[in-house]
Amino acid sequence: MQDKNFFKELLTKSAEDFKAGRMDRRDFLGLCAVAGVATYAVSIGDAQAAADEIVFWNWGGDAVKCHTDSFGSPFSTDSGLGFKVDTSGPLQGKVKEMVDSGNITADVADADAFDAIALGKSGHLEAIDYSVVDKKKVLEGFAWDHGFSAIFYGYGFMYDSEKFGDNPPSTWADFFDTNKFAGKRSLYKWANGAIEGALLADGVAKADLYPCDVDRAISKIQSIKDDSIYWGSGAEASQMIIDGEVTMGMVWINRAKAVEADTKGRFKLVMNEAIAMPGAYIVPKGNPAGRENVMKFLASCQTPERQINMLSCHGMTPANPEAFAMIPDDLKRFAVTSAENIDKVVFNDPAWWAENGGDTLNRYLDAIG
Repeated sequence: MQDKNFFKELLTKSAEDFKAGRMDRRDFLGLCAVAGVATYAVSIGDAQAAADEIVFWNWGGDAVKCHTDSFGSPFSTDSGLGFKVDTSGPLQGKVKEMVDSGNITADVADADAFDAIALGKSGHLEAIDYSVVDKKKVLEGFAWDHGFSAIFYGYGFMYDSEKFGDNPPSTWADFFDTNKFAGKRSLYKWANGAIEGALLADGVAKADLYPCDVDRAISKIQSIKDDSIYWGSGAEASQMIIDGEVTMGMVWINRAKAVEADTKGRFKLVMNEAIAMPGAYIVPKGNPAGRENVMKFLASCQTPERQINMLSCHGMTPANPEAFAMIPDDLKRFAVTSAENIDKVVFNDPAWWAENGGDTLNRYLDAIG
């Protein structure tokens, strides 16, 4: 009985180590075979199954199909590993809770670059293995110790061409000018992009945006408060425009093509001064599939053709410079990193947002409340 309890405890601990990537599969299964209880040991935390698949954590919706079709299924074909999606949303607090509890259920989270920086600093992420992931396949400046960009998204604004067709707005200064361009505006409820847009509208040069002067930005945002409504989701932002609630609306760029189609071209996207947001793939510390498998998956997401497929499916722009020239003609206008847009947009500074995002958001919410 004492020997059985010893092996049970040993194998339970080994299964946990295997699941967290601290023990490789060969050693784990070898130990199970010696003990003669492989079935029991593997059942602890479903460790073997966890090591045989990549669990991708995102926000659901169209992103599930697009990430699966663009990255998940091709990787499964190449590697023989499974791929599934957790749609519960990888908020920073959820990542911390998962890692701190030791109940790590995801291998990769589809997050923002400021999450990669903040959660890396707090010790909740695996470091990226850049001997596997290729920094040369990331736009310069968008690969960090604990995450890297495979895709970009962004915030621009759309305007009603029936109202402003002869003299269309083309800058954030125009967006904030409710005298020259009368009508309701919509802004993102959670501050990202709105802060930068307000500063650009107030005359701050692109090169001088960071560190953000939050007082100045909020003052500008409050100057049009009576003409503003706020949205919290991409679907809500699109619907405000489609329903005619606003004459200009801030949007996620990846939704703009559909909005133009739904309004039969009445609303048009302005890409000049759009805020380009670097997405970041991050790995919760102790991920179930182990470091080797997850780094291979991340490297596979750098394949140019797969990033182009992601653009076509979900409107997320490639981060690999090899893919930029492959962007289809009909999507170039909506792509942050296309040749016609890359010099027009403003690239978000994730380090500033990682350090200041919480306080900035609270001040912004107080100002628009």
